[in-house]
Amino acid sequence: MALAFELCRCKDQPNWTILDTGFAEATLFLDTVAVWRAQGSKPAMLHYVGLLSLAEADVLATRLQLARSAITAPSISAAAAACKDEVRATLASQAYGLGVGFHRILLQAGQISLTLCVGELGPSMAQLDLRADTVWAVAAGWDTWALKALARCCKRGTQVYFSGQPLPTPALLLDAGFQLEAEPGLQPLHASYKPRWQLRSKRRAASEAGRCAVIGAGIAGASVARALALRGWQVDVYDSQNQPAGAAAGLPVGLVVPHHSADDSPRSRLSRGGTRLMLQHASERLCLGQDWQPGGVIELNVEATGLAEVEAEVLSHARPQQTPTGWARRGELGQAQGLWHPYAAWIKPARLVQAWLEHPGIHFHGSTSVHSLQRVAQQWTLTNAQGLEVGRADRVVFANAYGCAELLQRLAASMPADLAWVPGVLEKLQSLQAMQGTLSLGPFPAEFASTFPGFPVNGHGSLVSGVPTAQGLRWYAGSTFQTDATRHADLAREHGINQTKLRALLPTVAELLAPQFANHQVQAWQGTRCISHDRLPLVGALDDAALPTLWICAAMGARGLSFSALCAELLAAWLGDEPLPMESNLAKLLASSRPQRKKQAPSACAA
Repeated sequence: MALAFELCRCKDQPNWTILDTGFAEATLFLDTVAVWRAQGSKPAMLHYVGLLSLAEADVLATRLQLARSAITAPSISAAAAACKDEVRATLASQAYGLGVGFHRILLQAGQISLTLCVGELGPSMAQLDLRADTVWAVAAGWDTWALKALARCCKRGTQVYFSGQPLPTPALLLDAGFQLEAEPGLQPLHASYKPRWQLRSKRRAASEAGRCAVIGAGIAGASVARALALRGWQVDVYDSQNQPAGAAAGLPVGLVVPHHSADDSPRSRLSRGGTRLMLQHASERLCLGQDWQPGGVIELNVEATGLAEVEAEVLSHARPQQTPTGWARRGELGQAQGLWHPYAAWIKPARLVQAWLEHPGIHFHGSTSVHSLQRVAQQWTLTNAQGLEVGRADRVVFANAYGCAELLQRLAASMPADLAWVPGVLEKLQSLQAMQGTLSLGPFPAEFASTFPGFPVNGHGSLVSGVPTAQGLRWYAGSTFQTDATRHADLAREHGINQTKLRALLPTVAELLAPQFANHQVQAWQGTRCISHDRLPLVGALDDAALPTLWICAAMGARGLSFSALCAELLAAWLGDEPLPMESNLAKLLASSRPQRKKQAPSACAA
């Protein structure tokens, strides 16, 4: 009854957010999805946030695989049972590597976002940044502090259903701002969040879906366009190239692999969340073996001793046989001391960009350079270098990498008086840096196929071999990192750098490919990456207004495949007042408003 009542309330809303504090077996989630899917009129997006312990997360996939829907009960139809089994199977396939932290999973063609928050209840709720419409308060032990933490996740009118023992007392509920809607003692105990005091929130108001212009049709722009289109926006994507992925996203092949650090740094945690989303997008939209290939990546430390033995193990095609239990493990390829990433893949970024843009709500405008913006009648007018209008939009997202800096500097000179920049954001834009790179590639020598590794090798540069193309199988090695455009233009020098890296990474393979380098059979792909002052993406609002109209999603650097899908979800969440796809403290590290640390001048003693 409670579930039907809640989903009936949501039918006229743009999106609906449910917080479930007892996700352990996903029972309420599967019931919610079945009822939500059967509704004729419903929001564009359903956001479901589930809290579970690490022990529960470890066995979630197993529980989901073993469970089956029961059609014997008259309360569940065959269609509902089939829906639950379909979602259960999809969720089971995605419930891997669920360590402590937040994990975003997209279901039902992206119309359902599931955020699994793994860890102890208190710390997980402290990192939540959402305003729920409905709460299934399943966990027991609701004391004063737990109820106040729950209240911070509610908005006025949120309906809360408590179950389990002991139930909170009416006095505790009232003190936290909840009012009983039914007789105390019933299960579930129904309450509404109706505090006697005025609520204050640092969250921005939600923007209603309208028309959005995305400048840049690379991997960042395409991921943002897709995320917004799923939420009901009409998205116009503008790019100076005549086809999508004409710049850095035109990389022939790239690796989506999480960053690893001994201290599990924020960059590592963010890259794991982004890799999970990217692998899911690839599995749903790309052709396996042609456009992408999962199966793992090994990261080698070329400074380690015993490189010859390590390379021998890698070239033997040895691969961990047991089911992966973590994101990175050492020493499982025989005696190799490499770092094995089981959840990693190679991907052709251009194919993914094209797949993301294939949506009825997305319109691509190629060979269209946006030179300036003007505010006209509460809309932004986009014009080209000749001053001709190329489009209008309610919101504008800058996803054109390093190119956004010059465009936004021109806008700053004519910024409307009623709009102000987010403090410090112009300084961050001025700090953006272009980093050029060259990838070496050539025909895959079929006669030595058994000698090449059966999976990508990363570390000092990288090698991806046996990639199918229209010209046959290819190998790819690199890439270089150059801030000097003159050096970047010297192809012979760039190939030399990549060959040197390959000799350090895989000496035997480098020897086999040496004739191609010597005979000038090696080709090059060149592109430019954009990096920020702290090497993290720049995401969020640019203008400091209650309803910002200018946004940015850029500076992915060399990890666009690991960050772009997650950053798109973050931008969409901030734009639509949705649950964040990551912990709030990690989101602050990506925000356009984050503090920019300045380099300290050396002290007199140091001098």
